[in-house]
Amino acid sequence: MFGLFKKNIKSEEDKRAESLPLTKKVQFEAVPLKQVEASMDNDPRSVLGYVPVNYYATKEKYLLCIFYYKEDYSEIYMRFEYRVDDLPRGRTKLWTVDKNLMRDILRKFGQNI
Repeated sequence: MFGLFKKNIKSEEDKRAESLPLTKKVQFEAVPLKQVEASMDNDPRSVLGYVPVNYYATKEKYLLCIFYYKEDYSEIYMRFEYRVDDLPRGRTKLWTVDKNLMRDILRKFGQNI
Protein backbone atom coordinates (compact mmCIF):
# COMPACT_ATOMS: atom_id res chain seq x y z
CA MET A 1 0.00 0.00 0.00
CA PHE A 2 2.79 2.42 0.87
CA GLY A 3 4.40 1.71 -2.49
CA LEU A 4 1.56 3.60 -4.15
CA PHE A 5 2.84 6.90 -2.85
CA LYS A 6 6.43 6.54 -4.03
CA LYS A 7 7.39 8.78 -6.90
CA ASN A 8 9.26 7.08 -9.69
CA ILE A 9 11.40 9.94 -10.92
CA LYS A 10 13.19 9.21 -14.19
CA SER A 11 15.85 11.32 -15.78
CA GLU A 12 15.50 12.61 -19.33
CA GLU A 13 18.12 10.09 -20.43
CA ASP A 14 16.09 7.22 -18.89
CA LYS A 15 12.96 8.41 -20.66
CA ARG A 16 14.83 8.73 -23.95
CA ALA A 17 16.35 5.25 -23.71
CA GLU A 18 13.06 3.60 -22.78
CA SER A 19 11.33 5.35 -25.68
CA LEU A 20 13.62 3.68 -28.24
CA PRO A 21 11.82 0.97 -30.22
CA LEU A 22 14.12 -2.03 -29.69
CA THR A 23 15.68 -3.79 -26.70
CA LYS A 24 18.03 -6.72 -26.35
CA LYS A 25 18.94 -8.50 -23.12
CA VAL A 26 21.91 -10.72 -22.32
CA GLN A 27 23.18 -12.17 -19.04
CA PHE A 28 26.59 -12.28 -17.38
CA GLU A 29 27.87 -13.89 -14.20
CA ALA A 30 26.98 -11.85 -11.14
CA VAL A 31 29.28 -8.89 -10.52
CA PRO A 32 28.66 -6.20 -7.86
CA LEU A 33 27.04 -3.11 -9.40
CA LYS A 34 29.59 -0.72 -7.85
CA GLN A 35 32.37 -2.65 -9.55
CA VAL A 36 30.48 -2.58 -12.87
CA GLU A 37 29.95 1.19 -12.69
CA ALA A 38 33.57 1.88 -11.78
CA SER A 39 34.93 -0.27 -14.61
CA MET A 40 32.44 1.07 -17.17
CA ASP A 41 33.24 4.68 -16.24
CA ASN A 42 36.95 3.98 -16.78
CA ASP A 43 36.64 1.89 -19.94
CA PRO A 44 33.31 0.83 -21.51
CA ARG A 45 35.05 -2.07 -23.26
CA SER A 46 35.71 -3.64 -19.84
CA VAL A 47 32.34 -5.36 -20.19
CA LEU A 48 34.00 -7.70 -22.69
CA GLY A 49 35.84 -9.27 -19.74
CA TYR A 50 32.61 -10.41 -18.06
CA VAL A 51 31.66 -14.06 -18.33
CA PRO A 52 28.43 -14.75 -20.26
CA VAL A 53 25.95 -17.15 -18.70
CA ASN A 54 22.98 -19.08 -19.94
CA TYR A 55 19.85 -17.63 -18.36
CA TYR A 56 18.17 -21.04 -18.15
CA ALA A 57 21.15 -22.58 -16.36
CA THR A 58 21.75 -19.70 -13.89
CA LYS A 59 18.59 -18.09 -12.60
CA GLU A 60 19.53 -17.55 -8.95
CA LYS A 61 21.76 -14.49 -9.48
CA TYR A 62 23.15 -12.86 -12.57
CA LEU A 63 23.92 -9.53 -14.17
CA LEU A 64 21.40 -8.54 -16.84
CA CYS A 65 22.66 -6.27 -19.60
CA ILE A 66 19.90 -4.36 -21.40
CA PHE A 67 20.39 -2.53 -24.68
CA TYR A 68 17.91 0.10 -25.85
CA TYR A 69 18.46 1.03 -29.49
CA LYS A 70 17.11 2.28 -32.82
CA GLU A 71 16.71 0.03 -35.86
CA ASP A 72 19.72 1.61 -37.58
CA TYR A 73 21.90 1.42 -34.41
CA SER A 74 22.49 5.17 -34.54
CA GLU A 75 21.52 5.51 -30.87
CA ILE A 76 22.31 2.80 -28.34
CA TYR A 77 22.02 2.89 -24.55
CA MET A 78 23.19 0.16 -22.19
CA ARG A 79 22.29 -0.55 -18.55
CA PHE A 80 23.01 -3.37 -16.11
CA GLU A 81 20.65 -4.85 -13.53
CA TYR A 82 21.67 -7.17 -10.72
CA ARG A 83 19.04 -9.91 -10.49
CA VAL A 84 18.39 -12.47 -7.78
CA ASP A 85 15.76 -15.14 -8.44
CA ASP A 86 14.62 -13.13 -11.49
CA LEU A 87 13.87 -10.04 -9.39
CA PRO A 88 15.84 -6.79 -9.82
CA ARG A 89 18.03 -5.92 -6.82
CA GLY A 90 19.59 -2.78 -8.26
CA ARG A 91 20.60 -1.18 -11.51
CA THR A 92 23.30 1.02 -12.91
CA LYS A 93 23.07 4.28 -14.75
CA LEU A 94 22.81 4.36 -18.53
CA TRP A 95 25.78 4.52 -20.87
CA THR A 96 25.73 5.52 -24.50
CA VAL A 97 27.65 2.94 -26.52
CA ASP A 98 28.48 2.55 -30.18
CA LYS A 99 27.46 -0.20 -32.57
CA ASN A 100 30.92 -1.80 -32.47
CA LEU A 101 30.81 -2.36 -28.70
CA MET A 102 27.26 -3.73 -28.86
CA ARG A 103 28.32 -6.04 -31.70
CA ASP A 104 31.34 -7.29 -29.74
CA ILE A 105 29.22 -7.98 -26.63
CA LEU A 106 26.57 -9.85 -28.58
CA ARG A 107 29.21 -11.93 -30.36
CA LYS A 108 30.13 -13.40 -26.95
CA PHE A 109 26.61 -14.87 -26.98
CA GLY A 110 26.81 -16.10 -30.58
CA GLN A 111 24.64 -13.29 -31.94
CA ASN A 112 25.58 -11.10 -34.89
CA ILE A 113 24.15 -7.70 -35.78
